Amino acid sequence: MILILFIFVCVFTFMYYFNVNKNYWKIRNVVQVNYAAWDFLFGKCSLPEVYRNIYNAYPNENYVGMYLNTKPVLVLKNLEDIRAVLKDSHCFHSRGYYVNDKEDLIDNLLLMNDYHRWKLIRQRISPVFTIKKLKSMSRSIYQCSDSLIDYIKNYQCENNKSIFEKFNFVAIGSAIFGVDFVTKNALQSPIVNALCTPLPFFQRCLFSLKLIISIQFPIVLRVLNIKIFDDYKNLILEIIQKVSKYRHETPGKRDDYIDVYMEIQNYESIQDASGCKINIDQFVASQAFSFFVAGVETTASAVDYTLLELANNEHILEKVHKEIDGIFHKYKQLNYYNVEAMEYLDMVLSESLRKYPPIGSMQRVATEDAILPSNLKVDKGVYVIIPTYALHMDPKYFSEPDIFDPERFSADNINKIKKYTYLPFSGENRICIGAKYARLHMKIMLAVLLREFTLKSCMYRVTTFEPNLFTLSSSKVEYELIPRHKRV
Repeated sequence: MILILFIFVCVFTFMYYFNVNKNYWKIRNVVQVNYAAWDFLFGKCSLPEVYRNIYNAYPNENYVGMYLNTKPVLVLKNLEDIRAVLKDSHCFHSRGYYVNDKEDLIDNLLLMNDYHRWKLIRQRISPVFTIKKLKSMSRSIYQCSDSLIDYIKNYQCENNKSIFEKFNFVAIGSAIFGVDFVTKNALQSPIVNALCTPLPFFQRCLFSLKLIISIQFPIVLRVLNIKIFDDYKNLILEIIQKVSKYRHETPGKRDDYIDVYMEIQNYESIQDASGCKINIDQFVASQAFSFFVAGVETTASAVDYTLLELANNEHILEKVHKEIDGIFHKYKQLNYYNVEAMEYLDMVLSESLRKYPPIGSMQRVATEDAILPSNLKVDKGVYVIIPTYALHMDPKYFSEPDIFDPERFSADNINKIKKYTYLPFSGENRICIGAKYARLHMKIMLAVLLREFTLKSCMYRVTTFEPNLFTLSSSKVEYELIPRHKRV
């Protein structure tokens, strides 16, 4: 069935490509490129890299038109256009995934198309990430960190990024959902291993195909009842229900996602003034799943790239060690305030997120006709791309962008960065709801790791990334963690 579906998609796309869309942008007086889809499908790079190549090829244009399979796509370059797309919830709130209506886990903040549902859920989720709750979460992340250090010391043959993904699952589960991993080493939990084991090659290809179909041919998903994430639904719900049952029997609050769930658990649904309704169990499972999807792999990549750059830049690594050692010498353990006080580590992380943004491009679709500030009309159904990776590596905005330079984000320089040129967590109305948590999580990971380990000097450079629709990931990052024998 899948093979037949794949052949159908390819044949239909080929016919549509050459007969319908071939002059879509030309007749609108927009520069059009016709090779982008093939560069991605038959190349060995990520789609954000393809967008960067297009971005760089037309330095004097405000935008470049292209199409991916059946969909006209506009790559934005003008900062005012980017601002408008990020800020305009009315016309550009959708990411353009149209999925099987029966798949509950897809109904989350990451992929939701219904603006009223998105707004209602965002209002319900926002209290999870207040400063008060981040303080509590910082304690949970730090308490999990011993398992990270022990695992690295005992399983040095395992890829560092895969270890970080396991830790992220444990830390997010503990900090946001109150999950207590009871094994001696939390990273060896059967649940963690089950969810963090990389998919076989065929399943990865199948997953990517389903995502492409959800954009290009959503009716196929519905007709064939294909579900992308449904395999995880029961496991996610089981975890949350077990934790909430335990918490009902235990007095006190932890200021996390489970507390939000427990507050609304007695209602069949939640709704807003417009009458938009969301089933409680669907709400809980889908948002929980989105936290893991958004936080596990992307955070692991960010930490991985940061350590690589520190291994390549000994003088920066030395300054980071000095700051971390000073904090541990003064406070003995980490909390929200002393993590925030590590200003140089924050600069290093910010620069890493510039050079290697976890999400290399952002996709939106016009839900109605719109006119951009540059005076281009965007028809309903057209996809617009904010090429984050290209913006971060544009020498107009970041001089010598290939150089890793944390000083770009010093107190004296950070205000010189043009708005909408640095977007590691998106921006405006759709800024990542967990951005503050993610930075806190990554800083604690880096601080704990670099207290116990240093890095062997290396000169490895990432020249290209693995084929992926949005992320900038590489399984070949090379650096070596070495135990520190002299530390404060």
